[in-house]
Amino acid sequence: MTVNVEYNQLDPLLRASGWADGDSNDAETGYSPFPGNINQLIFALPAYAAQLGASGGGVAEFVNPKYSDGSKSAFKSPTRLECMMQDYAKTVPAGTRVGFTTIREVWVGYSPVKNSVADALAKVAAGCPPHSAAGGECDQYGAAARAMALAGAAVGGPQAVVFAGTPLSLYPRIVLAPSTACCFTQLRDQVLPQPARVCVSERSALLVSGAVVIAGLQLDGALRIVAAPGARVRVEGLTVRNRGWDWVPLGDGEEAAEEVRIRGFRVERHAAAEFTFSEPGEHVLSGTYEEA
Repeated sequence: MTVNVEYNQLDPLLRASGWADGDSNDAETGYSPFPGNINQLIFALPAYAAQLGASGGGVAEFVNPKYSDGSKSAFKSPTRLECMMQDYAKTVPAGTRVGFTTIREVWVGYSPVKNSVADALAKVAAGCPPHSAAGGECDQYGAAARAMALAGAAVGGPQAVVFAGTPLSLYPRIVLAPSTACCFTQLRDQVLPQPARVCVSERSALLVSGAVVIAGLQLDGALRIVAAPGARVRVEGLTVRNRGWDWVPLGDGEEAAEEVRIRGFRVERHAAAEFTFSEPGEHVLSGTYEEA
């Protein structure tokens, strides 16, 4: 049977199936031989509808207690009755096609934000990713920066930073809205038609929303481009240099709003070049914009 296995069930399942060491990392590679499941599911709708009609949507339930420590004498949080959508695969008739795709580069699409600052520090101490607010935000920037680099743009490398006690890699702060590109193919073919003429420095922040084609850009600082629905913008021969925005670690005991504290940094916005195109039609953005 090809089916996802919940992380807390994998080790006992392996031991019961003849794997004496359970879910242990491979000695040679240091990684688990079993690919991690990020629960991105794709169902064939006709088969899904038919199975829902047959089963009434019923899926087996389970509980997954989370304890406060190894003694398992106190719960970390209330335990609840759960069921898993991936167990749908266990309900389908024999012979149904079930497959999976393995992505070796974790940065492409897996960075959950689920741990408190304290729990993130414990994860890092154990050699694991923090899966924290700061880690998730840095990974989001990193994914966009790496994708642009793969498409041919010259993108500055990451800077080593420490936010909320967690060491992280901070790439150029690139945010591409879904209205600009939802996947790498769209980024490569529609947004960066001539990527060799695009350069974003390591300290830069680039925010893009709407139908924007970036054919020529030299950025060292902060830049925001917004194309309203119906507007199409071509960036051609644009140079932007300004003080930009700084991601500054919070000091010990520094007062800050909760959403800032859980990240461990604040953003100091010094200067930015901002261009908004509200009128439908074709627009060209070019020229040199340097902070005085």
